Amino acid sequence: MNADLHQPSPEVDATFRGLPGQWDWIEADLGNRLIPAQIVERACALWGGVDILVNNAAYTDHKGGAALETTEAEWQRQLDITLTGTFLLTRLGILEMIKRGGGAIVNTSSIGGLNPFGGTIAYSTAKAAILQLTRSVAIDYGLQGIRCNAVCPGPIDTPTFRAIKDDPYELADREARTALGRIGRPEEVAAAVAFLASEEASYITGATLVVDGGSSASQWNPRLGPRGLAVPRPHS
Repeated sequence: MNADLHQPSPEVDATFRGLPGQWDWIEADLGNRLIPAQIVERACALWGGVDILVNNAAYTDHKGGAALETTEAEWQRQLDITLTGTFLLTRLGILEMIKRGGGAIVNTSSIGGLNPFGGTIAYSTAKAAILQLTRSVAIDYGLQGIRCNAVCPGPIDTPTFRAIKDDPYELADREARTALGRIGRPEEVAAAVAFLASEEASYITGATLVVDGGSSASQWNPRLGPRGLAVPRPHS
């Protein structure tokens, strides 16, 4: 399910594409509170219910900004799409999953939700809240057969990452910060999501799976170059 990141329309506007019974691409603005119900209704009409829900929407039009640089409107827009949209879809998904005896929910957070990026207070806060939402759903609905987990992607080669990829210095910096020395591929995150949604992960819930090539495993590695710090001499 994809969030259209343009400004919200006062009208409900969800575009459905695909072949019924095979796949369906739903493009909608999750900042519109009426959209989640429309998405779930469409899914139930196509497939008879909801077994798996992957919440992957985020607001990336405004990702930067420290507290004094982030307007109230930008803060609210980030929370409306990234957090409230996920909450509303999750709540509706739970109702449908209970009817079917269980299901799996996978939420997309970010390594920025574990340790905030500088100057991204709204984005990092929303992504951190996704992790707590994930754990809350897991403990509240486990006895109904519903599992809820989260993935935290690191630097991934997506359109959102294009500005960094097009800057040789920035790209080299991101690559050097990963243990594997490269940017991740979208299918590598998709594989983690598919695993958490599958029966192979039947005893995993309330967990966070970090998919970042090891970039959050260390504060520094030699590929980042010398830090130029003088070693203090012991007092005599």
